[in-house]
Order: sequence, then C-alpha cells, then structure tokens
Amino acid sequence: MGELKSGMPSQSAIELEDDERWQLAARVAASRHFEKASHLRQLLLFLSEKAITSPTKTISEQEIGVNALGRRPGYDPLADNIVRVQIRHLRRKLDEYFKSAGRSERMLLSIPKGPHAPRFDDRRVPQIVGKPASSATKVSVGHIGVLLLAVALLAGAFFIGRTSGMRSAGAPMLPDVTASSPLWGRLFQRDHPTTIVVADSSMVYVENILGTTLTLSGYLDGSYKQQIEAVSDPSLREALQTMASRQYTSLADATVSAKLTGLAAPSGAFVSVRYARHLNIRDFNSGNFILIGSRDSVPWVESFEPALNFRFEMIGRARSYGIRNLHPRGGEAATYTVVESESRMQESYATISMLPNLWRNGTVLILAGVTMEATESAAEFSMSEEFSQILRDKLLYGKEEQLPYFEVLLKTVSVAGGPQEVDIVAWRTARVD
Repeated sequence: MGELKSGMPSQSAIELEDDERWQLAARVAASRHFEKASHLRQLLLFLSEKAITSPTKTISEQEIGVNALGRRPGYDPLADNIVRVQIRHLRRKLDEYFKSAGRSERMLLSIPKGPHAPRFDDRRVPQIVGKPASSATKVSVGHIGVLLLAVALLAGAFFIGRTSGMRSAGAPMLPDVTASSPLWGRLFQRDHPTTIVVADSSMVYVENILGTTLTLSGYLDGSYKQQIEAVSDPSLREALQTMASRQYTSLADATVSAKLTGLAAPSGAFVSVRYARHLNIRDFNSGNFILIGSRDSVPWVESFEPALNFRFEMIGRARSYGIRNLHPRGGEAATYTVVESESRMQESYATISMLPNLWRNGTVLILAGVTMEATESAAEFSMSEEFSQILRDKLLYGKEEQLPYFEVLLKTVSVAGGPQEVDIVAWRTARVD
C-alpha cells in the first residue's frame, strides 16, 4: 500500500486490507503481468481504493491523472488523454491476468467503459440463457427449471413501479455534460422532460421459453396470453403465467438508468423511469426518451425501426439473435452475431441510435445490445467523453450545429459477464424522412 497517494475517506487502512475486493486488487497488482508496468499498478490500486471507499463518488480524469499518473494539478484532460490511454492498457492487462494466473479467482475485477470505476463481479453467480423451444407444446422439464430459476433471480432484481420521476435527485451526482456533449445536451433539457424506458425482462423469459418473438401489436393486445394457455404442461403453463404477470427489469437496466439520472441531475432536467409495459403509443408523441434494450425486451423499439439500417433479428439456421446490416458498405458484414470462447470471453454487438419521437418534437435514444452485457456496454460507452468526441468529429465536423440523427454499430467484449471493450464497427446518419 506504500504506493497509494490518496486518502481513505470512508474506510480505515485496516478495514480496507480486510476487504476481499482490495485483496483481489492487491493480488492482481502484485502479479507478473504488472511487474514491468508500475504506472498501471499504481493506477489499478488507486481506482480500486476509490471504488471501495467511495462507491458513490465519480472519479474525474483530472483526479486520476494527478493522483495516479503524476500529472500536475490543473492539467487539461482534454488536451492530455493519458488517463484514457492508460486505462485502455489497464483493461488489457486485467484481461490477460484473468485468462491466465487469475482463472481460478472467485471474483472478477474489470473496468467497464464510461466513468472510470472498477467493477467487482462474483463469478459464482449463475448465468441464465433462455434457449428457445421449437414450439409452445415441445417444452422439456429442463425449461421449467430454467424459468423457475429465472423467476427467483428476477424476484431479487430491480422492481420498478409505474413511474418514478426526479429532478437532480436520486442518483450519484456526475459532472454536468449537457453543455459540452452534443448527445446529452440534446436529451437532457430543463424545459423538456426525458423518460427512461427499462426492459420488460419478465416477457423476455416468456418469449425464450415459448420460442417466439413478441411483436409490438402482440405486446399491446396481450395475444401472448393465448400462447401461454396453449402450453400443455400445467406446471410450465403456471410458471409462464406467473412470469408474465410480473413487472421486473434486469439489474443491468437498473444500473444504467441510475447512471443516466445521475448524468442528467446537474442539468436540472426532469427525468422519469418507466417500465416498458406501462407506456402507450401516445406517450411517444412528445418529450425525449431513452430506450434501454432491443425490441425483444422493449417492444416500442419496433416503432422506430423503419428509420434504422442496423436491425435486431433472428439470424441463421440456429435462429440466434443478432444484428442485420441492411445495406453493407465496404468491409462491413451483412450480419453480426455473438461469439463465445472457452475463456469465457464473449464478443457481441450493440447499437446506439438517435431518432426523433413520433411527432418530431423530441428525441429518442435507443441503447440496444444482442446480449445484456452488450446493452450495458453500449450505455456506458454512450456516456463517455470518448463517444462525445467521436460524435463531434464524425457528425458535427467541428461546426456549431445540431447533431443529426444517427446510428452507431458497436462490437463489445465481455469476460465472465463483465463488460471490457467497445469498438465502433460502423455508423450511419439515420434515414429520417
């Protein structure tokens, strides 16, 4: 601990030493992967200490540069991008460690895109993958177990009521980005309400078990209930009915919505968080919206798909979920699907799309991934200064003008369920008539 320069505002040194997250960070820093990278070791320990002792506090780039990387107080992070560069190197080192010496670690340490806060994930948490059945009547006992386990897991997940609104309250306060960000300045405005729409995770599990894709019309008229009634196995039918009646969203959506409300807080914008099932089509006639998820979890996305080039579909003989590129350009693929390796590394894809609302008097942002991890990665990346700069460079060209509607295709990498890397694969200005 001799290298740490910062204080410990909420935990004593002894308490920190007893924390298993700190013990993990210390083991990683002492490993051979960091032997010749003292600056990365210092950076890892500094970020880990801050994440453990001050979990609700956002760490600024300037604070990191001064305390962990030797920059002088008052230096300009926009002119000197050392923090972003070194954190990218640190992510690679962490990935190397957990693929080799750290394979048996019970906990995974990662630094997702976005605010530079380390994340500690318990690798023992089971992952549920709903494998679609071929029909409503060909469902095995194993599917019942998966569904019941999903119900149990979702019961401990984030439950959201019909509406929760806030103005600069209820989430960690982040720096005001609305003045400098061409995206968030558009989404968060004091005189224009913004609604964050979280996924209907309950319905996703129902879809997976039934082996069907729910359309927006089916979502609204409740025709999926007839499919549930047609299931011959009474135990499975009852479990599906229970799941369909619940109103749960994922923990990833809960995390992202909390960060978004924190991002909006300094602007004074009024932000509400609503469950996808509690909306109707008229709601999208006015105001700004942020939809967290693709159309399988947020069916309202279907209303905006005609303007998009990158669309979520079932692809290939295996009928796996992926992204179709309707009009590929040079070097682009026609489809993008999930790739998983034996090292528990997952390559997936996500999109960030900005479109007008149905009456074109507000803005809709869609953060959608093929997997939950990809959606979370897209959301984290959308909140980063790196993405704001990319939008300024690619879409504004340095001019003082309004950001055009756009869609960006991202490749994401996660290890053991923790987001690691994000790269831009392709981008388009949206086809809005």
